[in-house]
Amino acid sequence: MDETAYTQPALFALEYALAKLWQSWGIKPAYVMGHSVGEYVAACIAGIFSLEDGLKLIAERARLMQALPRDGEMISVLADEASVNAAIQPYSEKVSIAAINGPKSIVFSGESSAVQAIVEALQSQGIKTKKLQVSHAFHSPLMEPMLAKFKRVAQQITYSTPKISIISNLTGGFVTDEMTSAEYWCRHIRQPVKFAACHQIV
Repeated sequence: MDETAYTQPALFALEYALAKLWQSWGIKPAYVMGHSVGEYVAACIAGIFSLEDGLKLIAERARLMQALPRDGEMISVLADEASVNAAIQPYSEKVSIAAINGPKSIVFSGESSAVQAIVEALQSQGIKTKKLQVSHAFHSPLMEPMLAKFKRVAQQITYSTPKISIISNLTGGFVTDEMTSAEYWCRHIRQPVKFAACHQIV
């Protein structure tokens, strides 16, 4: 499961199955949200696209990411967003924030040598870091070469206005038709997951 070509579809299938199981027990969500890959499941449950289209999207996303060079890393940092932004600023063409999971729970992602330089700078300030066990540098500039091919697939999907309220990783707030386009799902690959903001409004 260290290969993202398999990990992403597996996560989607597991999360979708759990959601449908809860619904079969009569548990109906007032709203849904997910984290990165999990947002595809949330969108599917909300009715933005069908299960078939959701699987098509996540399988293509995983396949294209798997084909990218393995020259990146992701690092979890116990620091605030401003501190991490300051550390990565000199390397902004190669590294970016991938997820904001909490006030002092940030993940940054990008090209390996630049990431290591940032890690050394943060550790010299006494800031704790941890390398994530992932195959690629997700939500980073290293994802950009796959976006055009992914967009062509995403443009084939049938999108609908959500039937259940949904919170977006990109905005950290409730959205409606913003998620019903290929452009949104391309930005979702490249931009950070604003999970802390998502939690703050629920």
